[in-house]
Amino acid sequence: MAPNPQRRAAWIWLSVSFAGVFLLVLPPIAGIDGMKGGFALQFVSVGLIIPAGIVGAYLYFRRARVLDRILTGTGLLARWAYDPGEWARYTEAEVVRDRSWKVGLFWIISGWALFFGVLFLIFEREAGLAVFLMMLGLIALIGATAALSIWIPYRRNRRRRGEAWIHPEGVYLNGALHAWGVGGATLDEVLLQRDECLIVSFSYSFPAKGGRDGRTVNVPVPFGKEAEADRVIRHFRGE
Repeated sequence: MAPNPQRRAAWIWLSVSFAGVFLLVLPPIAGIDGMKGGFALQFVSVGLIIPAGIVGAYLYFRRARVLDRILTGTGLLARWAYDPGEWARYTEAEVVRDRSWKVGLFWIISGWALFFGVLFLIFEREAGLAVFLMMLGLIALIGATAALSIWIPYRRNRRRRGEAWIHPEGVYLNGALHAWGVGGATLDEVLLQRDECLIVSFSYSFPAKGGRDGRTVNVPVPFGKEAEADRVIRHFRGE
């Protein structure tokens, strides 16, 4: 069976939790006074142990079990490998789709951030400049995050041989796992669409700050696998 990168990520998050435990016990062992940084270290350690380390490790171990079932073929619905030419066409079309909506979202968020930053700059003389600079920093951070979220999948798709594993619990597309049923994630819609090629589109959502966030993974259908794609669609629709 192929290596499971989700399990590696789980161990990394567990290591973060162990680092939190170390920071928790460090002040009394090292004799660091609570008022001189000891309490601050312990406060940070609680955040590392529980929200980051333990929760992150739990979710990734759950995802690792899903990926194990996918890679061993347990209940697998379809496994597709792609001709280099059709994968290259999909890769270029996918980065255009990805860039289109992410750049649009970036300009919307940046516009609102700049709007409020300018308002504070005009009407709040004391804190206005600080807020305005903070908003500029936020825009830069969002821009960098959006750029990386476009570039990393594109680079992975160009460097790796195209392959898709479709399972009732998730999709493993060219090294990226999209799993539902883990951490409150749910599969919301499965569609068969035609763009540069035939595509099975999986839309799922998961808990996020302030509500739920959504994501869509587009799985290209290799030439000659149209009947399998139809069976996949009918499975998720319960037909």
